[in-house]
Amino acid sequence: MKIIDAQQHDPAPWLDWSGYDRQTQYDILNEVALAYLDALGVSGVVLFTPEDWGAAAARAFPERLAFVPRISPDVDDVEASVARAKENRENGQLAVRAVIGWPPDGEVQRFQDGKWEPVFKACEKYHVPVFMFISGWLPLVAGVAERFPELTLIVDHLGLQQPPMEVREEPPFRSLPDLLALAKFPNVAVKMCGLPALSDESYPYRDVVPYLREIVDAFGADRLMWASDITRFNRRSGLGRPQSSEVQEPYKGKHTYAQSLHFVLDSPDLSDEEKASILGGTVSRLLGWL
Repeated sequence: MKIIDAQQHDPAPWLDWSGYDRQTQYDILNEVALAYLDALGVSGVVLFTPEDWGAAAARAFPERLAFVPRISPDVDDVEASVARAKENRENGQLAVRAVIGWPPDGEVQRFQDGKWEPVFKACEKYHVPVFMFISGWLPLVAGVAERFPELTLIVDHLGLQQPPMEVREEPPFRSLPDLLALAKFPNVAVKMCGLPALSDESYPYRDVVPYLREIVDAFGADRLMWASDITRFNRRSGLGRPQSSEVQEPYKGKHTYAQSLHFVLDSPDLSDEEKASILGGTVSRLLGWL
């Protein structure tokens, strides 16, 4: 089975890069990222990182590393920017990311005011998939899926608030019906990231397995992609991404890279065919990589 991790950020170590040239930084980041994969037999990873390192990593290791940068409706020419993203596919760019649900009081109003419509329109035109970080605002996805039926939309992080960036809902799956409601749109897929972080138990997190089964039954495994996002869950994102001041270590559901993978890989509640899709097949099909 080919395993593909659908999300990591730039890894630690936390280093003072002053005095080091950029290539040295890239070499170290590449080595750490590949070490994560090699430790568990993961074939490749999609890096959600600033475009400079992501592009350099994909050029250096095109069979192991690809990247997805953010997009903004504030660029001078949205359509030209999306067209370049399409052209950049040969250099390892698989999609773009629309960060709308973070920070919680940031982009949502602009989204509701229509500022993001040109981005979705251009991505549909050029067949560029869009990862939507929209945790806490899942009902907003439906309108996009309806207006742009040929656009591939991938909901980040199950659309559910997760530590350590956010305080989880109580109960932690209160908004799950909003996610399941999106299954009726064939152009909506889900980055299945963070279920262990919503658990109140230790590995293998049996208390969240019923929710895993609901998600698989609603969407089908061929619209779900496993992502560890381990650099976030272990507070090891090298660029110092924000953490919620209310979430202090250790938080419930904190887990290792191996636990993130084996929660799915060793699950008795998933068939071998479902595991193959979730752990790599969906990324290969929807993003056309590996």
